[in-house]
Amino acid sequence: MIKKRIMLTFICLLTGCVLIVACRKNDKKEQENTSEITVSPTVTPTKAAEDTKDYTGESDTKDTGDQTGSETETDYVSEKEAVKFIQDITGERGYYFELLDDNLSIGDSTYYIYQISEGDSSIEPNVLVDKVSGELLCYYPDGSTGPFSEHPLYTEPVTDEDSKTSGGKEFTQEDALAQLSKVPLKELGLSEKLTEYNIEFDDWPTNIEGTECYGINVYSGAGDKRINKGNFYVATDGSVMYKHDSELDVFVEIKAQ
Repeated sequence: MIKKRIMLTFICLLTGCVLIVACRKNDKKEQENTSEITVSPTVTPTKAAEDTKDYTGESDTKDTGDQTGSETETDYVSEKEAVKFIQDITGERGYYFELLDDNLSIGDSTYYIYQISEGDSSIEPNVLVDKVSGELLCYYPDGSTGPFSEHPLYTEPVTDEDSKTSGGKEFTQEDALAQLSKVPLKELGLSEKLTEYNIEFDDWPTNIEGTECYGINVYSGAGDKRINKGNFYVATDGSVMYKHDSELDVFVEIKAQ
């Protein structure tokens, strides 16, 4: 009886050991299977990711054009340009141009107002210069305006035909000097022939009583000893000649002999 109990106990213990070993093997196998399985995270594309594109090429935005260039600013005539417009018609020598107003409005136009002076005397009327077109107008004391052709300093633009004598030859500065040389020395106020003096021509024509003239300056000596002997003016078409009286500051017409 005792042997049977011992045998039964032994069998139970043996069975328990077998079961424990089997459970341990199953746990180890489950751990190995778990370590071999890797879970890859699932990435869901978002709108921000979809918008991350290479925009180095053409943009998908519609071209609306250059909106800033649709409206351009008006290019106004500068004060310097305005004076040049007046000088081109009246001549540069001896005149002073004073800006009286830089923003006179008449109708839809805006003007500069200039006063022209020669010495201490102003020459009426004043001159308007359109700040957009550069057009010149006379501006009278009563506020009325008129074409610049009414101004006493107005001269018709010189054309190639106007600057030529009969026969089609252009009347040059040298021609003007040759014509002046024919005038008696007494009339010129000189003691020697023009060929005995140093002659210098002005770089610009001078407007005298509405006539464009070459300026001819006569000097004796040279360097520090150079002395001005007279300033003479011959029309660019040879029609008239003048001498400048420095004492009276006037132009005296030279009568051809």
